[in-house]
Amino acid sequence: MWIADGWNDYEVLDTSAGEKLERWGDYILVRPDPQVIWNTPHKVREWKQKNGHYHRSNKGGGQWEFLICRSSGRFPMEISNFI
Repeated sequence: MWIADGWNDYEVLDTSAGEKLERWGDYILVRPDPQVIWNTPHKVREWKQKNGHYHRSNKGGGQWEFLICRSSGRFPMEISNFI
């Protein structure tokens, strides 16, 4: 087993309802984690301050939603296919 003890820029902040809240450097992301089977209240403030959220699809795969922060507020941004 490899222990990743030198990862100063990564931290799991909280987990709940099949998702984990992570810090990657200056970015806060929410990603699915099937091992998180408990449903606890989102008391950690970063749940509301996330920069990105990966939403799983019922058909498989999923899609990222990113939040752009400006002094006038937070705005959602989604990546789409340009064809």
